[in-house]
Amino acid sequence: MLKCLQRISSVHKPEISLKPKCLDLQRTLNREAHRTSSYEIPNLILRRGQTFDMSIIFDRVFSEQDDTITLQFVTGRKPMQSKGTVISVRKVRELQPGTWGYQITGVDEKKVSVKVCTSASAIVGKYQLFVDTIHKLKDGASQKCRYCHPDDIFVIFNPWCQADSVYLEEETNREEYVLNETGRIWMGTVGRFCVRPWNFAQFDDVCLMAALSMMEKSELGDPARGNPLLVVKALSRVINNNERDGGVLIGNWSGKYDDGVSPYAWNGSASILEEFLKKRKGVKYGQCWTFSAIATTVFRTLGIPTRCITNFRSAHDSDYSIQIDNFWTPEGRPRKMMDDTIWDFHVWNESWFRRPDLPDGYDGWQAFDPTPQECYEGVFTCGPCPVLAIRNGDLYLGYDTKFLFAEVNGDRVFWIVDSEGNMEPVYKDYDIVGKFMSTKAVNTISRDDVTSKYKQESDSIEKPEVIAKANKFSGRTDVVIRKPSAADVEFSVNGDVQKSGDIDIELKMANTSEEPRIVDVYMIAVATKYTAVPLTELKDSNSTNVLEPCKESVSSMSLKATEYMSTLDADSHVSLYIMATVKETSQVYIKREIYRVEQPNLELKTEGSAMVGKPFDVIVKLVNPLSVPLTSGSICMEGPGMVKPSSVKIKKSIGPNEEIRETIQVKPRRAGRREIIASFQCKQLCNVTGVVEIDVMNEPQSKN
Repeated sequence: MLKCLQRISSVHKPEISLKPKCLDLQRTLNREAHRTSSYEIPNLILRRGQTFDMSIIFDRVFSEQDDTITLQFVTGRKPMQSKGTVISVRKVRELQPGTWGYQITGVDEKKVSVKVCTSASAIVGKYQLFVDTIHKLKDGASQKCRYCHPDDIFVIFNPWCQADSVYLEEETNREEYVLNETGRIWMGTVGRFCVRPWNFAQFDDVCLMAALSMMEKSELGDPARGNPLLVVKALSRVINNNERDGGVLIGNWSGKYDDGVSPYAWNGSASILEEFLKKRKGVKYGQCWTFSAIATTVFRTLGIPTRCITNFRSAHDSDYSIQIDNFWTPEGRPRKMMDDTIWDFHVWNESWFRRPDLPDGYDGWQAFDPTPQECYEGVFTCGPCPVLAIRNGDLYLGYDTKFLFAEVNGDRVFWIVDSEGNMEPVYKDYDIVGKFMSTKAVNTISRDDVTSKYKQESDSIEKPEVIAKANKFSGRTDVVIRKPSAADVEFSVNGDVQKSGDIDIELKMANTSEEPRIVDVYMIAVATKYTAVPLTELKDSNSTNVLEPCKESVSSMSLKATEYMSTLDADSHVSLYIMATVKETSQVYIKREIYRVEQPNLELKTEGSAMVGKPFDVIVKLVNPLSVPLTSGSICMEGPGMVKPSSVKIKKSIGPNEEIRETIQVKPRRAGRREIIASFQCKQLCNVTGVVEIDVMNEPQSKN
């Protein structure tokens, strides 16, 4: 009865404008619905194309008949409706999925509840939200009011929304490539993989802010920021720091890192991005896997499904000829500084999105490489190009498809170069690059081999057709190799690195003819970077071997760890070059083999329970398997949702077969199941890693 009297009495009051007093964005419920609860930034973070609920409190009772509400979402440096950076969202009868609009879901006097839908192609970034009201007066005039919500709203890509161009169908894939905060990056060599755990930490507070800062640095136009193709292309360029563009991370392959952090000392992306945000200049230092890991973090934090891809034996062929040239002297010595390089491994990225700019069939995984590359077109980052285009040799599509195609396809041609510079091709290794292409498998820590997604099988019918198609864009013709009068000596190389670090190598030679053969063999062991850049010659040998008819012989070389470990950088290994020439037939055999010391295990164990805000202990154990001491060692540790990374310097050297134990404290910021990642590096070894999982609990609420 009292309410009725109040309404009757209000008829006699003068009409007043409708003033919004405050907004309830229902952050907790909306963040859960949008799968953004894990972001440490407390603001409302929305995945575009999806509805969210909020309520508006006005200074008086709301009238649907006389009052109109318009929501204004404003983004960009110079907001303009014509540029799509000012979006007026009006009430609609029925919300259309992936289209701007709102519905009133309830009115309770001064409180109005609304359901809002954002566009599936909305610009990604930071928004201001305004509430505009119009009250219609009886004389036809109107009164307007505007309210600006004080907190920014963030809108990101949405792989759960079918209308979004980054839509990914399988839930397990979305959990892996968008939500998983840690992962694995494959490194090492063919035959001896090394797995590097990585803390992508895409929900840490610095990561979203860094991604948006990079968007500003890229100078990508505001309307383009809703297009994943343009976002990936622009931000992958900003990830690497160069004199022209600046950027997040400075590449360094020199082995000299004293004025920064060595690339293999990082365990995660957040500390790199935090330093970038603080100093606003390139962070020292990174290599291919760190560039790739930063890209994975940045694009996952923006909602684009992204993963790291490792290509073992990755060609760096500056003219895209899919021919890797190596050079030797007539005396059998390698001319290493002239060579095209084949990196032991190279890590790039894939992101998942549609390609409406290309003919049908190229949606899905798009490959791009944020590591700065040197080629005849200058220094650049490449992609994103469809993985299917690389597989099919569709180089005409652009987006640097030719560069990535050349990294995974190619034959290695060995040339003899005389003193006057004349060259003769003498030997060819077929299909030598693009091996064991690896990424982390969904829901496990095992390796998923994706080689068949990038290239045809070597013995397939399609392979020659694809290469022929690609060759049209390279301008190179096939090289004709000089044929020997006979190829009747069979060669094979056997070698291994012992746990102690000692290396034993054998070249076996089998004479299959009925006549004796004389074989000259030259071997040289060289300290080499994973990028195939030679450093120091360690040991060489010459031998002349007489092979009786249908008999075998062996030429061998041994390297003790004590002979070479002191001259090796922690991130380099031993390359063995072999050239064998049969005098009677001019048959030539050339081989390059790589030998890496096997990494020891870093064992991690937690003590006590883990509570948010309370430190707990992680015990790290390491045994030195080498026959030389490990010096200048340190252990770094971190995990997603943990307070800043912890590190411990090992004060003394670690002798052969000696065990050390260190206790490191870690303090969690967020609850949930977490991986703690640790790495050990010293003068002799790097990329020695370990992982332990732990459940972090919220502290129990005290009962009054």
